[in-house]
Amino acid sequence: MRGLWGKLTRDATDPDEAIHYILNEQGCLDSMLQASTAGARGKLTRLMSFPPLSRTASRILDVVGNPDVDVDQMAEIINQDPALTARILGLANSAYFGQIRAIATVREAIIRVLGLNMVKSLAISISMAGVFNPRLCKAFILEDYWYRALGGAMLARLIAQRISPEVQSDTESVYLCGLLHNLGELLLAHVFPDEFSKALEAVEEAPASNPYEMEREYVGIDQVQAGELLMRRWHLPDGVIEVIGSLELMDYQGRYRVDLEVVRSARSWISGDTHEAPPALMENRRLISIPGLDRRALSLIQEQFLDQREALRDLARVLA
Repeated sequence: MRGLWGKLTRDATDPDEAIHYILNEQGCLDSMLQASTAGARGKLTRLMSFPPLSRTASRILDVVGNPDVDVDQMAEIINQDPALTARILGLANSAYFGQIRAIATVREAIIRVLGLNMVKSLAISISMAGVFNPRLCKAFILEDYWYRALGGAMLARLIAQRISPEVQSDTESVYLCGLLHNLGELLLAHVFPDEFSKALEAVEEAPASNPYEMEREYVGIDQVQAGELLMRRWHLPDGVIEVIGSLELMDYQGRYRVDLEVVRSARSWISGDTHEAPPALMENRRLISIPGLDRRALSLIQEQFLDQREALRDLARVLA
């Protein structure tokens, strides 16, 4: 099914094309959506008609991978969006960053607190999330979503910073992937509020269950598939799309293998931290196999993250 979904996300340019491909060419509705033809057609139409990116988000996307963009240009883009400006300033002034003097402008937030690359990632994540309204999904908790996004990004970055220089890994790309790894949740909560709420409730009642299997059972697709669809439609960098779209592919051996392993491990840890006691990073054999990461390094990374955890929860409340 994931191969079919990958083709859909790569090739479909409008709902009719996607529906035609699945209904007429593959004839696999029962295995993909577990629904009648009419029901599947309705689900696909709803799925493929999600909101467009805002003008601000589109402009930020244009500069995410541009190393020539400077602080003033980035601040000018953010300042065009009052809601985004307020959130960036709220983050810069949060307890997590421990500023003694209040940060009053986006430019100051970039220079004194957040840095240009972090602001790019935060701005695109906040702007993308802003096009969705998950409020109708009763079991969806927006604060938990932001904790997983921020926590996944921060933890992934801490891990990536420890990796040996000879290993090909992009710390800033890893951070962006961490921020966006669960973006598909917002699409499901926005487009399928009742179905996704039932999936979340089912996982809550059976904590040992696989949440992605529950999502496929109740909604028809899971959050990883939904996130990949969003990122292809919104033309995010290829590396980000490939990492997030491959989160459930345990045998992936492509060019982003290390970045994928870091993001996947951070996602698993932060998900465990949201619902129960998180797994020990030092027991993660896949991470230990990466040069620069050993049990002691991973133990120190986990301690460092735990020291910041409550401040991160405060950040999540700011964004929720």
